[in-house]
Amino acid sequence: MNTSPPPFDQLPQAAKDLADHATQAAKDAAERGIAATKDAAQHAKDIYRSAAVRAEDMYHTAAVRVDDTLVQSKQYVRDNPLPVVLGAFTLGLTLGCLMCLSHHHPEPTLRERFRW
Repeated sequence: MNTSPPPFDQLPQAAKDLADHATQAAKDAAERGIAATKDAAQHAKDIYRSAAVRAEDMYHTAAVRVDDTLVQSKQYVRDNPLPVVLGAFTLGLTLGCLMCLSHHHPEPTLRERFRW
């Protein structure tokens, strides 16, 4: 770049050239920014689509596994009704005893019984 100032009569043309150069540089920077933004947006869309497909696959897999487990458990209950009923009874009895024990108040002492 020329380090000496242009002659006085060339100043308007030099200012116009400088303004044109700055305008073109700003346009180029804006275009690069727009292109980078479009690339980032496309990348984000691709990531979103990939995540959506994975989530849908995981949901489908879980739904299939739940259905299979439900079918297997129904079949197990049909094939083994007595152990299932006895197990449910035992579980209910155990939970009932635990709940009863948690609400049990300790026996009052002799002093607490005859307090005036």
